[in-house]
Amino acid sequence: MRVFLPVLVLAAAIGAALPAAATTISMNERLKAASRIEVNQVPPSGASLLAHVQQFRNGDSLISLGEGEGTPVVLTLCNGKAHFNLEANWPGAPEAKTQEEKQMRAYGMYMAVMGGMAMVQAAAGDALALPAPGQTATVQHETPWAYGKEHYAVAVTSATSGELRVRATKTGTTAKAPSGADDVISTDDDQAARLAELEPVGTWRELVIGSAPMAASLPDTFPLKGWMSVPGKGGATVGAARKASGDCAR
Repeated sequence: MRVFLPVLVLAAAIGAALPAAATTISMNERLKAASRIEVNQVPPSGASLLAHVQQFRNGDSLISLGEGEGTPVVLTLCNGKAHFNLEANWPGAPEAKTQEEKQMRAYGMYMAVMGGMAMVQAAAGDALALPAPGQTATVQHETPWAYGKEHYAVAVTSATSGELRVRATKTGTTAKAPSGADDVISTDDDQAARLAELEPVGTWRELVIGSAPMAASLPDTFPLKGWMSVPGKGGATVGAARKASGDCAR
């Protein structure tokens, strides 16, 4: 005797057997909404860089380097101008003795953190396929360079707590064939020079994007002794800097 399943029952059974469609989110929007972002950069050799970016509802942000809370390096008040901690240091950072050298060192650390975040975004793309909580999904992406492609394995982990991890590991570099006699724009020497500037295979960066809600603002009592304000209007504390800069009165 034949048994015929109702159409709706059969459709439900087929649907249950298929993998659920992955939720796609915007990485840029997730980063903008995060109260805390961890930036971890590990080259195949040399010093690694661990940073934390804290963001607040009023537009304050604070970048720190190191484990735990780390050493504060750069802060921005109310989406305004930057303030740099001239005494901050990090393994691999250049020695700094003069005021100008300390300014350049602090700015260099700031750019290293921002550059690391941007490179993960470039390697992963903005649209992230979000795996189920507690799972990791890995996809292959590529980014262009002057003469070819850089290849990355991008692993996205969705924690049950809501935290999101995005790790981009460089897996290879491809280049076009050497230039011909009629190629007057690209040269073999230029291609070799550009290739030498690329990061080696094995370099990886990871963003850990928190899910906790943002606090209202950085405390006014946060000390700024030894800091330099870009507009030249700082203060001994965040509260004093707010009043001096005017960034929070716009």
